[in-house]
Amino acid sequence: MESGGFAIRVAGEEDRLALATVFAAIAEERDGIATEPPVDVKARAASWRLDGDFVAVAEGGIIGSINVEPSAHGFGEIGMFVLPEWRGRGVGSALLSAAIEWSHERGLHKLSLGVFAHNQAALALYRKFGFVEEGRRIKQFRRSSGELWDAIEMGLLL
Repeated sequence: MESGGFAIRVAGEEDRLALATVFAAIAEERDGIATEPPVDVKARAASWRLDGDFVAVAEGGIIGSINVEPSAHGFGEIGMFVLPEWRGRGVGSALLSAAIEWSHERGLHKLSLGVFAHNQAALALYRKFGFVEEGRRIKQFRRSSGELWDAIEMGLLL
């Protein structure tokens, strides 16, 4: 799938290091994902689970990723990240579309995710795709700053 100067494809073995490097860059923001720096890029690359992963690529590099981790109970848990300079340009929508299609093909009945309560852009994106709020985990994540952040749990019936 290609549009907007980027393409979406299934992640492969050759993407491990690039995925871990982008993940580490996102962690440096200390805002959108639970992981905070420092990230051991080599260890993260070695442990990256590629099944159910899609990458957004542009200009020869990975600019975003989404993972669907299917459960034995028929739902999939998703996690996604996009480099800051590519946000608001359709990358997240394209990644979500790929993940939803993949999930349908595997017979999953639902997708679930957790998102920080302050991440308004991500919340808007998920709502655009039909995800609904299913709960809130109050002060769920302790940050290195000592702050305690809420997480909103969302789901999409497929």
